[in-house]
Amino acid sequence: MKVVHSSIVATVMMVLVGCGDPKLPTASSKLLTPNGGFTLFVSNQSFAIDPVDVRVEIDGELVVSDYFRVGTQHTFVPFKLSLSVGKHRIHIWSTKGGAQLMEEFEIKDQYVGVVTYWYYPRSHYSPTPQKFKFRTQNGPLTIM
Repeated sequence: MKVVHSSIVATVMMVLVGCGDPKLPTASSKLLTPNGGFTLFVSNQSFAIDPVDVRVEIDGELVVSDYFRVGTQHTFVPFKLSLSVGKHRIHIWSTKGGAQLMEEFEIKDQYVGVVTYWYYPRSHYSPTPQKFKFRTQNGPLTIM
């Protein structure tokens, strides 16, 4: 009983002092490849939740599973993927960030995708709810 009690106390202490976030599953999809022709960029745009956990599935394959820091809000982490021309389904979610997005997209000649997480509980203008945005584009990454 003493061992169980010690582990419970250790877990509670980690939560109270914020030591480490839970380990996320490893993204090991066959779509991930260093020579992939499609680059998915992921960025945390929220100073309110930093780091935020982000997981991305494309066509049911887990391609991103990590924590992302906001940094200067210009931090975009690339993931090289092998995606065919045609329709695909993306599912993006965050437990800590309290958001998810599911949508279909089509690749014709785009070779860049951008996932951004947004949340501003208080702002100079108006609050921004917890949400993901996703877009594809032609050409190199542009920040909008």
